[in-house]
Amino acid sequence: MSGHRKKFQLAIVISLVVVLITVSGYFFAQQKSQPEFRTKVERIMFEKKNKSPKYILTLPEKTAKTPEKINTPEKVKPTKLETLEDFVNAAPLVAKLKENKNLYALKIIENTPDFVERQGEFILPKISDNGKKPWFDFGNQIQVAPNFYKIAVVFKNTGLDTKTFDSMNKALPSEVSFSFSPYTLKAKNLITEARKSGHETYMDLLLASKDVLKADNGPLSMGITASPEENMIRFYKSLSVDAPIGGMIVADGLIDETTQPQLNNYLQELKKRGLLMVDATNGNEINNIRTEKLPRKKADILIDENLNPTNIQALLKRAENTAREKGQVLIVAVPKPIVITAIKDWAETFSPQLSYEEMKEQNITTIERPFALVPVSNLVVE
Repeated sequence: MSGHRKKFQLAIVISLVVVLITVSGYFFAQQKSQPEFRTKVERIMFEKKNKSPKYILTLPEKTAKTPEKINTPEKVKPTKLETLEDFVNAAPLVAKLKENKNLYALKIIENTPDFVERQGEFILPKISDNGKKPWFDFGNQIQVAPNFYKIAVVFKNTGLDTKTFDSMNKALPSEVSFSFSPYTLKAKNLITEARKSGHETYMDLLLASKDVLKADNGPLSMGITASPEENMIRFYKSLSVDAPIGGMIVADGLIDETTQPQLNNYLQELKKRGLLMVDATNGNEINNIRTEKLPRKKADILIDENLNPTNIQALLKRAENTAREKGQVLIVAVPKPIVITAIKDWAETFSPQLSYEEMKEQNITTIERPFALVPVSNLVVE
């Protein structure tokens, strides 16, 4: 009997050991499978099976230090944008600009044989057989009242966004000029539409990027490693839009000893074809390239960087001061909504050009804002 009892007791002991091992293993496994929680909220979420708890009490972490002082910013009364209409009205959207009822078409809307030269696959502008030049005949020479200062505005890099182009084409005064990107799709159609609204039309001349390792102006820009022949092909492609083009706006880019000879070739080609050139670069390097009898003009104001309202207004104010000082000013701008709307609103503040009789009849003795918009060709000197 004693032997059976010992065996029975041993069996009980073994069973207890197995149970203890199983239970401890289970709890150990449970503990190992528990995730590490970064915050108390995560633990609550886990315990609620990823369901958001009804109430969360946020407690400071033990390791967190309570700041000695909290700087509370001054309360600024925000602009109330409670509805979609409020938001749309506050945003500088060109789509909401009203159409200008005073637009008029230019004399030449489409290419004419007198000003066209076919050179291989290219359709290029040229001086007519009787000596007429595209920059002048494709332009729009207008009269400005005495004692008014001339202001010319040209938007570069136009046409890439067709919706923006359509809005600005119908909203901006006819005296505002457009320069199209060589990458514009269906440029001929857009140029035709622009000229129907009275806008002089030009093409952008793209130089090599100043930082070629970070940016590339594309396959139609001047290549620093391309041959003169290849670069001239790129130049012809930029001009070959089969539409009236008065010249080219030279956007900012790399101008040094290696690129100046090719740029000189471009300027000589513009002169040969009776086209004008607007220097819209930040430096004065192009002025050092002398090209006799090339119609040209240096931009006085560039609105293409730091496009916040304060800076844009400061540049427009500087344009007014320049116009008063020199009698005229040339502004080159990018077609961004905030710039388009700012220039449109600004131009609408100019005083109307009234005759002496009209001023006398309306009892006007002082012209408060004697500025007049003119197309780019009106400021160019050959």
